[in-house]
Amino acid sequence: MNVQSIRKVPLPVENGRPRVQRLVDELPPLHIELEPPVRNPWTLTIDGLVKWSLELTLDGLRSMGTTVQVNDFHCVWGWSRPGTRWTGVPTGVLLDAAEVDPRATHVRFEAVDSPYASCVPIEQARDGLLAIGLELKPLPAVNGGPLRWLQPHYLWGYKGVKWLGSIEVIDSVQAGPWETRVGDIEGRVPDGLVDRFSDLRERGGLQ
Repeated sequence: MNVQSIRKVPLPVENGRPRVQRLVDELPPLHIELEPPVRNPWTLTIDGLVKWSLELTLDGLRSMGTTVQVNDFHCVWGWSRPGTRWTGVPTGVLLDAAEVDPRATHVRFEAVDSPYASCVPIEQARDGLLAIGLELKPLPAVNGGPLRWLQPHYLWGYKGVKWLGSIEVIDSVQAGPWETRVGDIEGRVPDGLVDRFSDLRERGGLQ
């Protein structure tokens, strides 16, 4: 699916709150790159306002300890996938290993061989995941594999970064192309939508 064929539309509202979006069973591929980048070996670097600049292979990243997160994934184009299972390393683990400078305020995630990038406050970065797996299988290339920065569940999907290759810790906001294209650098899912998913799950409406 090419982003150029999609236009942003506002979320429908019901009783002053966004309705639950269309639910999907799979994560539809949505990117402007013709082909996912390929590198062997794949490496991840972290630098900027940190005490230790690091370069890790995927095995090195795994050695930091992986976990499974179950998140609702929300796309600004009108669909959501509830209860998506991701495997990866919490971003905060890597930030702690690099020792973030007190002057830092934001983290910028960048893809390899692509302008794909996203910028978030450090607190939100810590809530994200360096994802290497989807539904207990290796992360498919079309979904950002072998490594993707998975945004926290309260941010729209465009805040995440597929084919992650570098992380820069900075002291200002540096918007990426998706954030500029959508026109919302914060990218926060409306609280009403997040609450609606939580309410439905508590009532057994979502698995």
